[in-house]
This record gives sequence, structure tokens and C-alpha cells, in this order.
Amino acid sequence: MPTMKYLFFDCDDCLYQNGWKTADKITAKIAAYCSDELGVDKRRAYELYKAHGTCLKGLLVECLMPRDMIDEFLETVHDIDYDDVERDDALRDIVEHCGEQRHRYVFTASVAEHAERCLKKIGIPLDAFYNVVDTRTCRLETKHSWQAFDCAMVAAGTADHAECVLFDDSVKNIRMAKELGWTTVLVGLTARDTGDRIACAEADYHVASLHDIPAVLPGLFPPGYKPPPRPVKPTPYPRLAG
Repeated sequence: MPTMKYLFFDCDDCLYQNGWKTADKITAKIAAYCSDELGVDKRRAYELYKAHGTCLKGLLVECLMPRDMIDEFLETVHDIDYDDVERDDALRDIVEHCGEQRHRYVFTASVAEHAERCLKKIGIPLDAFYNVVDTRTCRLETKHSWQAFDCAMVAAGTADHAECVLFDDSVKNIRMAKELGWTTVLVGLTARDTGDRIACAEADYHVASLHDIPAVLPGLFPPGYKPPPRPVKPTPYPRLAG
């Protein structure tokens, strides 16, 4: 069993879950920016995302946006309200007891400012994590590329893939992490686009939410740790058949 030391937590629909409402707001802002500022319609913006991993990278690679507009793009598309991100004191307790703070990171495809605003809404202090690894840290590479994972490891100061753990709701991200030798934890039960139940052979563990981590990975927590009860609320995901 590898030593699981460096813990990387995805932000959107992982540290919090709201049926991708917040992610959908960002997607809508990206489409609006592409149309209003660049003359790139919604369909083309989606094609860029599919071809390059992120719309931003596609815009840059295909010379549809100058590099001096990157900061404006990132600031504008993350200028959203966060009313759908709820406070979660139980999760705060779990995160703060999971591993060591100096080895705990947020790993997001968005910008650090977005992750920080999400954490504030959840009620998890920023200093519960040693740092935020964001798209700038990863040189704008798509998160499911090996380059992004390499940048995350450099930011954490480790060269040992076997020491790294990824908690993420994206199957693509989980697959790349596993290919590189990380321990992988797929978070969430349903796919964003279809609502179908998801499965991933590359996931070492598959949980409904991060609230389940103490049960499946007790070695990451102090001996005898018992998480606080999770608030009972209706699930934001589509009802699963069967």
C-alpha cells in the first residue's frame, strides 16, 4: 500500500456539490464572453473545449484571442454569484482532520480566486489548505493533461507519484491521475451531461461525496476519528433508476 501523503481536492462539485449549478454559471459566462468580446458563437466555443480540453486553451491555440486578454477572460467568466454553494460544517471538520495541512491542496481547473470564494461559502478556511493549484499554476493546461499534474506536483514539492491522492468528480481527471501512478478517488455518482450513473475502472475508490472519505480511507485520519453527522437534505442529483 503506497504512502498517501499529498492530498489534492478538486473544487467544483467535489468540495461542494450542487448539481453543477455553479459550474453551469461559469459555462454560460464563457459562452457570453466568447460571443460578445470575440465573435465566437456558443457552438464554436464548445467545439474548442472538446478539441483542446478548455475553451481558453482552444482560443489561444487557434489564435482567436490574444494572450493579453487572458486575465480579463478569467476574471470575467468567474464573475458569478455563489448563492448555490452551501455551508458545510461537517465537511470542514473532515478536511481539517484529513492528512496534514502542509500536504493538503485544492487542485482546480478554475482560478484560485474562484476556489477561495467557494471555500468561504462552504465555511472551510483558506488556511485549511497549504495552497491552491489553479489554471495559472498549471500554465493554462487542461486539468486532465499530464502537464497539469506535473505542475501540481512541482507546486507541492514532490516527485513521487505514489504519494499523491486525487479527489475529483471528473472521470478524465481520475484516469490521468491513475495513469501517472496517483491514488484516485472518484467523487459523485452521476454524470453531469446525462445524469447517468458513472463508473471508472481507474478509480481506486468511488464515493458519493467527500463525507464518505473517513469510512473508505480511515488511514488518512487520526486514530479513532469520527466525523460529525452530515446534514440531511435532498440530493441535488437526478434520481437513479434501480
